[in-house]
Amino acid sequence: MVNSIKKIATYVYSIYVLILFFLFIPLAVIFYLPLFCLPTNIRLRVIYRFNRIWVWLVSTLSAIRIKIRGADKVVRDQTYVFVINHCNFLDIAICGSCIQHPFKPLAKRGLFKIPGLGSLFAMAAIPVSRSSKESRIQSFDNMVKAIKEKTSVLLFPEGTRNRTDQPLKSFYDGCFRLAIAGQVPILPIVLLDVRTLQPVDSVKIYPGRVSINFLDPIPTQGMDSSQVAELKQTVFDLMEQFIRDNDKMFRSANSPTPG
Repeated sequence: MVNSIKKIATYVYSIYVLILFFLFIPLAVIFYLPLFCLPTNIRLRVIYRFNRIWVWLVSTLSAIRIKIRGADKVVRDQTYVFVINHCNFLDIAICGSCIQHPFKPLAKRGLFKIPGLGSLFAMAAIPVSRSSKESRIQSFDNMVKAIKEKTSVLLFPEGTRNRTDQPLKSFYDGCFRLAIAGQVPILPIVLLDVRTLQPVDSVKIYPGRVSINFLDPIPTQGMDSSQVAELKQTVFDLMEQFIRDNDKMFRSANSPTPG
């Protein structure tokens, strides 16, 4: 009986959180569309501030606490390639509100076709169809162009959600080739405990706390394409160790809890 009540409560809560999220879409469309006339970086800063207010409101109403650590490592006038771990729906919404810096994420082209949401993605993201080599080349060129225009780029180096029982799945080369091509730093961002809020491949959502952690930026100045694998491994090792040391699902009994 108790388990049945808990199960029902979980589904009710999950539906409640999703309703809060989708209520944002029509409001965002109304707010964002006039921003088309603004220069890109100003537009992205305004979008960021609106996203942060929205995520704060939704998280407060749903008892999901978000802790941001190390955001001061992001230098205002520096362009970055941000890389972040990815395992579920929640981390996409959360990470879009934590970076106080103009940036564009790489997003699946199919998302641009969703009524309402598509217009928002068109303003703030770079499309890609991973099944098309031509599309991947075009998206890479668009990301290089964004960096040259002093707009940072955000990517999930795992390529898709990590459905494994490991802290990270293997990284693709793209974001590291991009950072070297643009000669801009890689800045790793690690989400902790997000799987406890939404298990992988589950529609269930739970209240709790997630933390967003900015690690030290890794310079690429002077690096060339022959060092892509080395850079990728360096970033992978840093992020994996941070997750193993600090995430509830992975840290050992002797690992310290972050302050």
